Amino acid sequence: MTLDLYRADLGGRTREWLALHPDERRRRSVQACATKDVEALWSLTEAHLSLYGGSGLLASPHTFSAYRTGIRQFSQYAETQALNLLRLTPDDAQAYVLALLAQGRKIATVRGKVASASALYKALRWAGATDTAPFVGVRVPKDHEHPLTKNPPYSAAVLRRVLGVVEERLLSACGRERERLLRARTLLLLLAHTGLRIQEALDLTWEEVHLDEDEPFLTVRSGKGRKSREVYLSDRLVMALRLDRTLPRRRSHTAGMVLPFRTRAAAAKLLKPLFERVDEQGRVRSDWRGCHAFRKQTGTRLYEALHDFAAVAEVLGHADINTTRAYVRVGGRRAGKVMRDW
Repeated sequence: MTLDLYRADLGGRTREWLALHPDERRRRSVQACATKDVEALWSLTEAHLSLYGGSGLLASPHTFSAYRTGIRQFSQYAETQALNLLRLTPDDAQAYVLALLAQGRKIATVRGKVASASALYKALRWAGATDTAPFVGVRVPKDHEHPLTKNPPYSAAVLRRVLGVVEERLLSACGRERERLLRARTLLLLLAHTGLRIQEALDLTWEEVHLDEDEPFLTVRSGKGRKSREVYLSDRLVMALRLDRTLPRRRSHTAGMVLPFRTRAAAAKLLKPLFERVDEQGRVRSDWRGCHAFRKQTGTRLYEALHDFAAVAEVLGHADINTTRAYVRVGGRRAGKVMRDW
């Protein structure tokens, strides 16, 4: 019998790189670059992010997943262009940006890919594999399109229709189908009535749900920066959560969690079909814009009621009020009401 390092969790995988002698860490990193071994390159970067990233081990699974995808795609690009990863130049890095833009990638996506590649080179420098920093100073064009134009919030009409579809189907549903619809209603209301990030909703535990208070609320601790905040609940959401709590749990790894699934893909799979509709020409259309559009809808609705960016930022968990401004666009609508009376 032989002993091996524990690698089941992020901390264990990080300790594996830390346990290496610096010469061995460098050797493995150089070899991974020579063969463009995506798994090894990601493993090194993951360890460095866990140690020296802004949130370290507390970064969300989505963050790590996005970086992993970015490093895989950069490695594939380097392979097709026959680039030497250890000798990459700033011109090579800028050419990568040009290639991404030429593919029609959105500017926000390009920034994410550049951040992933930059993280890889920080890890390589940490491992002593190279001294080069090709992505320092790389220029990505500014995105002048308003975030609400690129991905607008759901309208109140769409949300009413979707929730109405769920309620109508619940009247005749039974068994597993009824459970699925009840969970879909809970998730819809959780996102639309609280403005939670989808990862915050997925991470929510029943210990953080306070339904028996005079003013029921959630304690949200899993947002960006691991900050804690309280979010108060609508009566409709309270009723949905109380009913959801009585539903059976069939998977032990979700015990204590509000939602019985752990991934964004599972959440989208549950909700996306509910947003399909048939138009006047009999064609199937979809109003689905992803989970983040619920958050923008909440921000816009709150601002229309409160006219207070600080209050909206507190609910959404934004540290910078300027971030909240990107979630709210009501000026044009309010101005339009005035201008019609001119």
